[in-house]
Amino acid sequence: PSLLLVAGMLGIAVTLAEPALSVVKTAGSLIQQDQAPYLHYLLHDGQDLLVLAVAAGVGLSASLGMLRIRWGVGLKKPAVILVAITLAFSGAVALFTERADVLGLAWDLGAVTTGPVTVPLVIALGVGVAQAGHNPSPLTGFGVVTFASLIPVNFVLLLTLFLPEQIPHKGASNPSGGNSTSAEMDIVPGGEGDAAGAWAQQTPYMETISGVRALVPLVAFMFLLLRVVLKDSKAVLVNVDLGQGRSVMSGIALPLLAAQVGIIVFNVGLTQGLAKLGEIVGGVMPSAFAPLPQVPGSPLWGRSAGIAIAVVFAFVLGFGATLAEPALATLAHTVDKLSKGAISKRQVVLSVALGVGAGTALGLLKVIMQIPLLPMIIPGYFLAAVLSVPSTEVLVNVAWDSAGVTTGPVTVPLVISIGLGLGKGLAAADGFGILSLASVCPIVSVLAIGLVMQRRGDPTGKVYGDGDRLLGPSEDYTHESDEELQGDLRPQRKHQRSSDSD
Repeated sequence: PSLLLVAGMLGIAVTLAEPALSVVKTAGSLIQQDQAPYLHYLLHDGQDLLVLAVAAGVGLSASLGMLRIRWGVGLKKPAVILVAITLAFSGAVALFTERADVLGLAWDLGAVTTGPVTVPLVIALGVGVAQAGHNPSPLTGFGVVTFASLIPVNFVLLLTLFLPEQIPHKGASNPSGGNSTSAEMDIVPGGEGDAAGAWAQQTPYMETISGVRALVPLVAFMFLLLRVVLKDSKAVLVNVDLGQGRSVMSGIALPLLAAQVGIIVFNVGLTQGLAKLGEIVGGVMPSAFAPLPQVPGSPLWGRSAGIAIAVVFAFVLGFGATLAEPALATLAHTVDKLSKGAISKRQVVLSVALGVGAGTALGLLKVIMQIPLLPMIIPGYFLAAVLSVPSTEVLVNVAWDSAGVTTGPVTVPLVISIGLGLGKGLAAADGFGILSLASVCPIVSVLAIGLVMQRRGDPTGKVYGDGDRLLGPSEDYTHESDEELQGDLRPQRKHQRSSDSD
């Protein structure tokens, strides 16, 4: 119970610290209330409730993920069941309510929550629990990110059902289209209209307050966990890598200060750089295939040629942005290290980047053609479920987790802003949904490439997998094909067993 409680509280804390959430929170200025009233309400007056719903979803995901790993349950069946429940709930909201305008936001938030703050902590916690449970491969500790990508979707949809039938006309967006809307109410001490707090809506004060509010509670919770729950009174030292094989031991204060400064600087670049660049690009992109008053001579190409050029651009954007994602680098490095090169860092990065590129291109087509989201993501998740059946357990864990880590602080502001800008230029209700497609496609690409290499005799096929379940603490691992992968784990398990017998 203590593990589940700590994991849940940690999941809530890291979600509130995710910098990419700020992009979604400030996206309300591009949403028209008459076209998407419930979506507009959530991004304005219901913003705090939205963030709490997402945080609660991630907290529950962390607890259930730890429980799955501790009980030695594989990821295949839980992932498929969770996807089926989420898709069914989404279908019910779309068919039987008038709140379908929230679907794109809900699915995109499932991708936004797993960024550079959440992923390293969740992966490390899962791997640690897997090793403590005597699982032969620590890679079986993956899968928590998968839960954190799907469960928050259900929480957001559930929140939508409790919204009032008549949405009050409050929190209208700024006519100038800037960021000084009521979407930033959460950082203004006195609320909307408080002149004394107006400075907190300006750069760099807004980003500084947001950065401090994100990191300080998380650090305080971690120290409380270390001192009170784990009763560790030793000084916390970290090994700081200086590059070129050099490192130095340092107290925790200096790295935390660097992290705090980094988050603040990154927030400034996020709101004033990537988000605005994406909005500008998305706003003028329709000129490639449709007439825009602000772009003389538009459309620049015919409709078919212009759409094709926009789709190719979206693919290149998704592919390139994924290569720069720090969360993906963390996942790929961890997989490469724990599998001893059986699943290489290059294989993970390239297969995920191809999937994100394809998903971004499909998402762009969704906004241009104004296609509903569910008919596009259902085939993707169905294909992912089918490919999971013949795949090894470790490959399934890595593939499904890649769906969450690909949409971090680099991809999110660009993709969301481009989608919303494109939707505004085309007079669409909203431009959400691109991130959800950019999340499901990497699952398919990683599984497909992994299965192909497995058939060709690549070491990937030798990575531990035992049907739909993992080995428990009392079971022996007898797969002789995993000699290399087991090298560092067997002495540890032998020591643990001898300790248990003592």
